[in-house]
Amino acid sequence: MGDEDTGWAPRRVLVGYDGSDGAKDAVALAKVLCARGDASVLLVNVLPAGPLPVAYRLLGYEEAPAWKGFFREAEDALAGLEVAHRTYLGGSPAEVLNDLAETEELDLVVVGSPHRGALGRVVLGSVAEALLHGASVAVVVAPRGYASHPHDGFARILAGYDGGEEAAVALGRAESLAIRDGRELHLLTVSTPATAAPGAFAGTVPPSLPDAGEVVTKGVKRLGDEVAVHGHALHGDPARELAEWSDPEDLLVVGSRSYGPIARTLLGSVSSSLIHSAPCPVLVIPRPHHHRPGRPCT
Repeated sequence: MGDEDTGWAPRRVLVGYDGSDGAKDAVALAKVLCARGDASVLLVNVLPAGPLPVAYRLLGYEEAPAWKGFFREAEDALAGLEVAHRTYLGGSPAEVLNDLAETEELDLVVVGSPHRGALGRVVLGSVAEALLHGASVAVVVAPRGYASHPHDGFARILAGYDGGEEAAVALGRAESLAIRDGRELHLLTVSTPATAAPGAFAGTVPPSLPDAGEVVTKGVKRLGDEVAVHGHALHGDPARELAEWSDPEDLLVVGSRSYGPIARTLLGSVSSSLIHSAPCPVLVIPRPHHHRPGRPCT
């Protein structure tokens, strides 16, 4: 991969935290993602200000629920990592999280699923949905119940790949995580009469339909020799095939649909469907628009 695709790992991680079971799932996933790297975690709680929309503001320690130990359980779960926390009043959770991710140059936003729907599946809520359609940084969604049992890293790193530019960026990130964690990387390409070409994982329908095996071969050739790579040519509906191929202990990495007019991610139909149906965490990678050096969260 190119230099911009190698060595990527989340070092400044933002976790949306409201004390719910879904938030605890997000914390558990953040711990797994950060366990093998030098990372700092920022826990952020957003409180409603009332029925009318108002500009959000950072609460002081005595104003926020932190003084009552609100973040203690999450801090305990993240033991060994550098952890900070903040509480904001007003605005929407997605607005606050996205603004922080952009202005403070964070690498990753972690959110959970609302605890309704099938256990072990991602059930996209309004906060996650808004983030995934509006974030300019990577967003990962934890499936429901992820915190209910311990995790020893990811069993496999999976990358949805269709030969397109966004998928290539996601493949590079998946490769970096597989190298960091010492895991096998599985490159998955799905062909159907309508989607087997560059752009399928970005929600577009291209005019040409290359062979899935050819796309897999080209994708494998993009990768280095530091990781064991397995290419798989699948057939059927892309979102359904990738979800069925995934196991709960995997991490599935996909690309977004690239940027809109203000450099925000537009989530493609395949990525959106995957986030609703996959049994494992789904990491959505936007196309990078600038390089940002990391610094610890405070």
